[in-house]
Order: sequence, then C-alpha cells, then structure tokens
Amino acid sequence: MLSNVVNHIDTYRAARIKQQSPYRAEMADLPATLYPFWKRTAQHEFKGIPQDAFFFARAAEGLMAFFDCVRDSGMPCGLPSMAADSVWHAWMRLSPTGLNAFCRKHFGRVIPHVEALDMTGGMECALAACLVRARRIERMPVAGPNLPRLFALDRMLAMPGGCGYLLFNGQVASLALDARGRAAGVPAYVDSLYPEQLLGAGLISDDEYRRHARKAGPAARGGRGTSDRHSACGTGAWEGPSEAAGDAGCGGGCGGGGD
Repeated sequence: MLSNVVNHIDTYRAARIKQQSPYRAEMADLPATLYPFWKRTAQHEFKGIPQDAFFFARAAEGLMAFFDCVRDSGMPCGLPSMAADSVWHAWMRLSPTGLNAFCRKHFGRVIPHVEALDMTGGMECALAACLVRARRIERMPVAGPNLPRLFALDRMLAMPGGCGYLLFNGQVASLALDARGRAAGVPAYVDSLYPEQLLGAGLISDDEYRRHARKAGPAARGGRGTSDRHSACGTGAWEGPSEAAGDAGCGGGCGGGGD
C-alpha cells in the first residue's frame, strides 16, 4: 500500500516537471519506452541510482538542458551531471537512431556522445564552455558567481557517486558525492571555471568580465589562490561511476561535440 502511494506521488511530481519545464516540448516527445528501459538498466552501470519517475524526469530535463548548451555553443561541452548522463547512456542503448532523430528535430543537429579523452581541447575547456552557455540560457551573469541548474543537478538529486558542483566563497567548486549521494570531502575549486580563465578562453567578453570584477571587489578576486584547486571535474574517459571520478573526485566524464 505505502509503495503504491509513493509511486503515485513520484508519478505526479514527474508529470509536473514535464508540464512546467522550459523544455516542455522536448520532454513530451521523449519515447514512451525510455523510462522503463532506463529503470531496468541504469542501475547496472550507475550503482545505487534511484529508479523512480521523479528522478528520471529531472535527469531527462538535465539532458535536454545539456543538449541545448551544445546546440549553440560552437565548441565541445562537458556534461557536469551523471544523472543526466544515465539517461543519455540508456537512450543510446535503447535506440541510437531514435536519439539522433530526436536531437535533429529539437536541437537542429545530432549530438555525439564524446568521452573525455577524445574531447577536443580537453574536458576542462568543455566544462567551461558548458558553464558559460548554461548561464546564458538561464540569463545569468556569465562571469558568475552563479550556478546553473544543470551544474547543481547531481547534488539536488543526491546522485550516488555524482558530481556536486556548488558555489564556495563566490567561486564554482566541485565536491564528490558518496554512494548515497551525500557530500564527501571538502569542496575544491575548478580552475577552468574561474572568471579569469573564462575570459582567457574567449568564452566571455572583456565587458562581461569587468562587470563581474567590479561587483566582486578585490577581496573576492584575491582569494583565488588560497585553497585547494584542481584543473577540472570529471577528467578521464567515461567507464562508469567509479572510473569516471578520476583524480578530481567527481563524475561527468563525457560530453557533446561542437561544430
């Protein structure tokens, strides 16, 4: 009885996500067989992943947001969410031709799944490109300090073994999530996501950087070198949750190619 009530609530919450999502049209066009297939198979690759309809809807919405980032980025984008990646992997196994047709219909192009070692420019640059594009889509200041929903997804869903991006002292940092999706360890700054690095990579303009610098003040800018940092989150080829964590302690070791 209780499980039926819980399933009913999860199904209702999933339906609400689809109705209220900025990707309503895309969510409505997901193949009906994808959720049952994901529910049966994702747990074998992503250990401990929840199997309810609400989790799936949020993860699928995150994948739509990522496809949106890749569509107009003009360069490879790194996927910062293992929850979203679980849907992508299931869809590729279920129907790669259907997935390609879906992407052409809704995003104007096929979006290839690219592993980190094959990513042009490296995963560090790809994550930075995704961050800036996600901020633009959500109409956030592109130099920060803010965190798009796609980057916050794994923490919000408590994705087991996921990547917990967060804002820490006004900068984007990452925090590994344990087997229950809880924060493990301490946040580590991601160098490639610093405003200075975004400017140097040509992802934001001088004006956009200056607007951020004026608001941040010298104290915030001066804190850059005072704590543990690493070059990127989720480096290394995607081989599943444990290998994807790599030295950085975070998942999301894949992405989509640019033009």
